[in-house]
Amino acid sequence: MERITTIPDRNDEILKALEQAGKRAKTVICTGGLGPTPDDITKQALCAYFNVAMEFHAEVFEDIQRYLSNRKISLNKANREQAVIPQCDRVLRNHRGTAPGLYFVRADTHFFFLPGVPEEVRHLMRKDVLAILAEIFDLRPVKTRLLRTTGIAESRLIEKISDLVEQKPNIRLSFLPRFRGVDLRFTLNRDDEEVRRQFDNFVNAVKDRLQKYVFTELEQELEGVIGEILKQKGYSLSVAESFTGGLLGDLITNVPGSSEYFLADLVTYSNESKIELLGVNPETLKKFGAVSEQTAVEMVRGVQKRFLSDCAIATTGIAGPSGATPDKPVGLCYIAARAGGKERVKEFRFGHDRIMNKRRGAIAGLELLRRILLDIR
Repeated sequence: MERITTIPDRNDEILKALEQAGKRAKTVICTGGLGPTPDDITKQALCAYFNVAMEFHAEVFEDIQRYLSNRKISLNKANREQAVIPQCDRVLRNHRGTAPGLYFVRADTHFFFLPGVPEEVRHLMRKDVLAILAEIFDLRPVKTRLLRTTGIAESRLIEKISDLVEQKPNIRLSFLPRFRGVDLRFTLNRDDEEVRRQFDNFVNAVKDRLQKYVFTELEQELEGVIGEILKQKGYSLSVAESFTGGLLGDLITNVPGSSEYFLADLVTYSNESKIELLGVNPETLKKFGAVSEQTAVEMVRGVQKRFLSDCAIATTGIAGPSGATPDKPVGLCYIAARAGGKERVKEFRFGHDRIMNKRRGAIAGLELLRRILLDIR
């Protein structure tokens, strides 16, 4: 990666950025500005830069009609205008939206222009861009391995494996933090038998060191891993949420086939709903409060009993920015999980960002259940 540049929707800025990029790189990939609104002026700028005219592209128009028809959206004038595109070397037909991608070759530099919507960018990169570049530059697959972790901070990860990393300075290891956890991506620079053996030995040594935190080696999320475990064991799952406000149920049901094991999600935000729907003892709430280990335990037992599920998760906490007390700060959360008769409850101290607290709480709930199911301490 030579450089990433962000510019406003101004014709002079687009032209200047293209001129500079074309001089310093053999491949230029641009996203955004190909839509039907007045601020989307990239197509006009491309006509000026590449000295080409606009033309109506019948196949692109067919794609647009098909896409809108499938979504029961009527075609309008702006949609038709999206089929009017600069003359280019190749049209990258977009099956996930209404703006096609465009490919130009000028003076041995390859220009790709893609819509700005992330899902459409991924679609066109996988379908067209990577294949074109692989053919042009005779690109060979790069061997990589992934360890996807959760429940441990980036600084703690490097502390645990620093001695292993120092022994293998020739192997590239990238730490990729997300709110869900930290991905470790290993890249093999040379491809011969001895180097491959050293590479795999190194990755396996890191995996062994971080064993309880690694939940997959695939491009897979924690909710998918949980789903596979539940299906393998033939277990069902129910959820009771307060702190996370339905995010746990959202994550679980994002997995295709989750109806095989997921029974229900009760968002019991008020004390009254905790009492009426989960059977939480009013005295527990009075003595310990809604945000407490005791309430979390009664919530998880209550939802498991109500739906007769094999497993259950419950969350209660203070998402913020208000609602805190000296003893119970913003970000305090109690999460309980059960698998059969096995039960764990854990206190978390997240941060001050309400949305991030809820997201972290949902992931923490899934991870707590995973560790019970796999008997990980």
